[in-house]
Amino acid sequence: MNKIIFVILFLLLGSKLLIADDKSPPKVTTQQYDNWTYQCVESGKDKNCEVSQTIRIQNTNINFSVTYTKFIDDKKNKIQLITIISPLGIDLNKQLSLRFDNEEEVNLPWSSCEQIGCLVFLSKGSGNPEMDNTYDKVYKKFISGNLLEIGVLGYATKQPLIIQSNLTGFKKATDKLNSEN
Repeated sequence: MNKIIFVILFLLLGSKLLIADDKSPPKVTTQQYDNWTYQCVESGKDKNCEVSQTIRIQNTNINFSVTYTKFIDDKKNKIQLITIISPLGIDLNKQLSLRFDNEEEVNLPWSSCEQIGCLVFLSKGSGNPEMDNTYDKVYKKFISGNLLEIGVLGYATKQPLIIQSNLTGFKKATDKLNSEN
């Protein structure tokens, strides 16, 4: 009887240890490339990486976020994605504008607004040739440019809000991400 209880306890404890191994915390790797952060989160067989920068307007809590990532979707398409998150309280009738090195302006439509802010998604590989062309144009400017200006229009104030971002480090960080994925 004691042997049976011992075996049952052993099996229960052994299974708990195996389950604990499966739920170990994800491994997070972070590297800074000048103004850009490369981050990967590995959990089991999954590895998700991104390059990002959060830009804050001085003396405020107004943030913009720019993220680059790539992944394979459910249909096995290779997708490259640039996401720009602006603060809430902007006029969605006016598109988000990007200007690189004080040159040509690119206007992008809003995708949606969530609790975290209003989002613009720019992707390549989704089967939309117009989106792919716009993505290529913007991505090349991110790689080759030095300065990015993001412009939005305030909803209540109707005042334009322009924030600048230094693109130094974006190319190195994306080269790292592209070499591993």
